[in-house]
Amino acid sequence: MHTLQTTVRFSGIGLHSGEPVQMAIQPSTIQGVRFHVCMNSLHFEDALSFGATTNAWHPPVPVSKAAIGQNHLRATTLTNGFVTVQTPEHFLAACYALQLSHVDVFLSQSELPILDGSAIGFLNDLGPKLTPVDAYPVPELAINDAIDFTCNGSSYHAGPSSDFSISIMLTYPNHWVKTMTHTYHHSLESFTQDIAPARTYGFTHEIEHLKQLGLAKGGSTDNALVVSEDGYLNQSRFDNELARHKILDFIGDMAIGGKIIRGHFVLIRPSHKGNCEFLKQL
Repeated sequence: MHTLQTTVRFSGIGLHSGEPVQMAIQPSTIQGVRFHVCMNSLHFEDALSFGATTNAWHPPVPVSKAAIGQNHLRATTLTNGFVTVQTPEHFLAACYALQLSHVDVFLSQSELPILDGSAIGFLNDLGPKLTPVDAYPVPELAINDAIDFTCNGSSYHAGPSSDFSISIMLTYPNHWVKTMTHTYHHSLESFTQDIAPARTYGFTHEIEHLKQLGLAKGGSTDNALVVSEDGYLNQSRFDNELARHKILDFIGDMAIGGKIIRGHFVLIRPSHKGNCEFLKQL
């Protein structure tokens, strides 16, 4: 397990809020990941200089299954009942891959910056700043028996394995995308090369509807792979980038449990809501 040698900063916009956001990740001696949201984003730098003990911050949101929020429409949410943190999954996937387990995360807004829509920015900047920590043994989430679960059209199947592996199938039968698949065996090297660069994606025919729902206000070809009726509006990084990104999301959502995962998972049309509800069953 690791913490950081020093504070690492990120800035950007929230994918759904469209608001600018500052993010500072600080080392901690306490095991776990905790989010601290500033009560007034204009005073973020002053609040950060005084630390988490001041009343400039909402109560912290610890990453745990108990903190999983109710609204998972196009993003994962974590809440403590006072404040809700949105879109933590790419950052949490990077934390899982890096075994970054002892940090406090300070945010000027309640949504994390989307960066380029993937986890590679988090991975590249956090990786060189890691330092080992003495920690209690991290519990394992080991799948010992076959598990089947469905949620709103998403299907999950899990079985025993000595490592953490994922097979995924996406289907869009009425769209040119049709079916995309990918199989992944977890390691830091494989995550870095095969999963972390895969960006979030959206379909052009959904954009107006999402904005009417107050979502995707910050989305653009700078931070998402945009899928039109006859191709991509920007260059894809993989021929099955959509499937790979869904694996990224799944790893980030499963990381909420705070355990080392062992098992083989088969995902069919997974979603954030499905991922989180599946995690609750394990």
